[in-house]
Amino acid sequence: MTKSDNSKQEILNFHYKENFLFKDLYKNSCNEIAINLIESWPKWPVDNRITCIYGPPGSGKSHIANIWKEKVDAIIYERINHLNLGHIYSIKHPLIFENLNNSLNWPEELLFEFFNEIKSSNNYLLITCNNNPLKLSWKLKDLISRISSFTNIEIKLPDDELIKKILIKQFSDRQLSLDEQFIEYISQRIERSYLAINNIVDIIDKLTLKYKKPVNYNLIKEALKFDED
Repeated sequence: MTKSDNSKQEILNFHYKENFLFKDLYKNSCNEIAINLIESWPKWPVDNRITCIYGPPGSGKSHIANIWKEKVDAIIYERINHLNLGHIYSIKHPLIFENLNNSLNWPEELLFEFFNEIKSSNNYLLITCNNNPLKLSWKLKDLISRISSFTNIEIKLPDDELIKKILIKQFSDRQLSLDEQFIEYISQRIERSYLAINNIVDIIDKLTLKYKKPVNYNLIKEALKFDED
């Protein structure tokens, strides 16, 4: 590995540190309904204690779910195909189903039993999903009917103006003040996702520390190259 490759690996090794602190959750028009919902717990509708938050990768679903996890002491499952009915009936904590999809990790009949038990036991379930769960190719009609009764909340990706606002805020959190021209330059060159925003800000922050100099176009271009790699 060359010196250049070592330097690149050094940056990539710490260019994105995932955290789920509430203070780092940026409430906006794209996600405020979902955030308001977890903030309002336990004042959820008594007749519907199952909620699905869906949206593309990087939209903050896991961030929101993990904040709720800490608030209610929930248990997170990323699959349920290793569980049985006895386990379902023994659960007392609120639950989170992370990245629900119609794969073998989420057997339909077992899902249906889970949903019924949540409803009958007055427990709570928060689901995250990349797509509207009703648009997945479920085969079990009873399961589809049950999913249609959920509170389904969509998180949309940010538009250009929101990306700029989030960039400014995140740079400010790191005591970095970028000229408007730099914010514009970055916003036009990154993927339209919250994850991409976090990544580029973190890389630029690390590069300013590495080179001990303020942000300029050359540093931004280097950060964008790291992000592409």
